[in-house]
Amino acid sequence: MAEAATLPTSPRSQGYAKSDETSAAILGAALTAFGAHGFAGATTRGIAAEAGATLPSIAYHFGSKQGLYLACAEDIVAQYEQSAAALVAAGEIAIDARGDPDRCRSDLKRVLQMVLRIFAETESAQSRADFVAREMRERGPAFHILYQRLWQPGVAVAADLLAGAKGKHEAAESDRTEALMLISSLLAFNTGRDVSLEILGRNALDAEALALLDGTIDRFVDALTRD
Repeated sequence: MAEAATLPTSPRSQGYAKSDETSAAILGAALTAFGAHGFAGATTRGIAAEAGATLPSIAYHFGSKQGLYLACAEDIVAQYEQSAAALVAAGEIAIDARGDPDRCRSDLKRVLQMVLRIFAETESAQSRADFVAREMRERGPAFHILYQRLWQPGVAVAADLLAGAKGKHEAAESDRTEALMLISSLLAFNTGRDVSLEILGRNALDAEALALLDGTIDRFVDALTRD
C-alpha cells in the first residue's frame, strides 16, 4: 500500500507559529527584566535583545512598553487561573463546599498545595514572583490587575474555605487574616527560596521536599480549623 502523502505546512501557518514564538520570547524576557528592574528601570531595547527580537516586534505584539508590562501581569494571572480551573474540572476542588467542613478543609489544603507547586517552579516562577513582589510594593501600572484578579480573589477563596472548615457560613476578618498569612508564608519557597532551602538543608524543592511541605500544610490547616 502506498504511503499517504504528507501535506506541506502552509506558509501562513508557519508565519503564525513563528509569530507566537516571538511573542512568547518577548514576554519571557520582559517578565525577567521588569521583575529585576521595575517598569521604569527596564528598557524595551534590552528586552528585545534578550528575546532575540526587534523593537518593532514589541510594538507589533504589545503596542508599547506599558502594553507589554500589562501583558506580563495578564500572563501571570492566566497561569494561576488555569491551575485553579484544572483542579475544579478534575473535581479536586468544589465550586461551593459550604456546609461541609471536611470538604472545605480538604479543598483548602489542595489550594495551598497548588500555590506551593506554582511557586516551586524554576526560573519562570522566579521571574513571575519578582514581578508580582515589585508591583505590589511599588504600585505600578499593573497593580490593580494583580490585586483584583490574583491576590484579592485568592485570599477570599482561602478565607471562605477556612470559614467553611470551621463550620461557619461567612468569612470573618480573622479568617481573611489567617488566609493571608497562610498564602504569604508560601512565598518563602519562591522569593525566599535560597534561604528556605538552606534552612531545610536541601538543594532543591524536589518531590521529597514537596511531600514534606504538603504534610506541613495539612497540619497548619488542621490546627486552624479543628477544635
